[in-house]
Amino acid sequence: MKTRIHAIAGGIGLLMILSFWTSTILSELFGSHETIAMVKGLILKGMFILVPAMAIVGASGASLGAGRTDQRISAKKKRMPIIAANGLLVLLPMAFVLESRASAGTFDTWFYVLQSIELIAGATNITLMALNARDGIRLTGRNQHTNQSQLIGREVVAKDTIAVRIAKPTGFTYKPGQAIRLTLPSGIENDAGGVSRILSIASAPHEVDLMVITRVRDSAFKQALNTMPVGSDLQLAGPMGTFTLDEDSTRPAVLLAGGIGITPFLSMIRHAMYANLPNKITLFYSNRTFADAAMLNELQEIAASNPNFNLVATMTDTMNSDDWSGEAGRIDAAMLARHLTNLNGPIYYSVGPSTFVKAMGELLGAAEIDRSDMRFEQFSGY
Repeated sequence: MKTRIHAIAGGIGLLMILSFWTSTILSELFGSHETIAMVKGLILKGMFILVPAMAIVGASGASLGAGRTDQRISAKKKRMPIIAANGLLVLLPMAFVLESRASAGTFDTWFYVLQSIELIAGATNITLMALNARDGIRLTGRNQHTNQSQLIGREVVAKDTIAVRIAKPTGFTYKPGQAIRLTLPSGIENDAGGVSRILSIASAPHEVDLMVITRVRDSAFKQALNTMPVGSDLQLAGPMGTFTLDEDSTRPAVLLAGGIGITPFLSMIRHAMYANLPNKITLFYSNRTFADAAMLNELQEIAASNPNFNLVATMTDTMNSDDWSGEAGRIDAAMLARHLTNLNGPIYYSVGPSTFVKAMGELLGAAEIDRSDMRFEQFSGY
């Protein structure tokens, strides 16, 4: 829902600024002074819609992008302050000044100087907002080629959690840590969430099939994915995302996973073990209880057989974790210190619900880890 609100508000903002800009140009080229004055009056009234729309875009964008380090999200974040400053410091004041002068019939040199500034600022915001819209569409995967696929298997891998196997389309390649946009067939019962979701790939690139892991929630999408017959047609777009292991294999990788955030890390770990990568990897894997920990047995087996991989699993619900003898409690500074000899050496990757990713960012910040050594990806609304 938050993504949809962000997109709608952004679309309204972009279309309004574009209409302001084009109507100004057209009225100057082909209209009378009365037409110009009318346009300036309409632009000023339109500001009472544009300003709230842009405030919604900024607030929802900040929330959606919090803790995420995708290059396109970073680019959108850099553009937003410029758009906001341009709007509040140039476009909004100019709307009042130009409307006042036009309604008074003052079409002097200053009027056209100020209007030129307004047009330049408007063109700048149109360009930046169009780039943000482009990157937003790319992040959803809606602009990518759609592949036909099939559901080929499904199994329960933890409490209310399923691993779904999907036929890999011919020629489909991806990097460990990337995601796909999965769309269910037409005719499936739908709700406000739609029939598509972006899901991280849990399988490694060398595997024959694709695998995604997801919690089973009450949404129509999740219920359908959990009950639809094997062999059902699916559509997938991708791969997408830049949340992948750093190319510098000399630096250790510390993976911080909260719950179902394990999925992209599982792909990375499987690939690293298969390709005999020299990367030293430590995974901190946090769940409420042992029953909630998807794929924990596989991870324990990998840790037991590969010296380059160290697993630190912890359960936060200590009252209901009698069957667990490992670490207990949330990932904190003391836990990191117990298992890492040098906090400043590794590159840190964190995936999970937004509250988990935020907490990990604060933890690493308090430990004075350089921001350039942190990579984040949050799961929300799934």
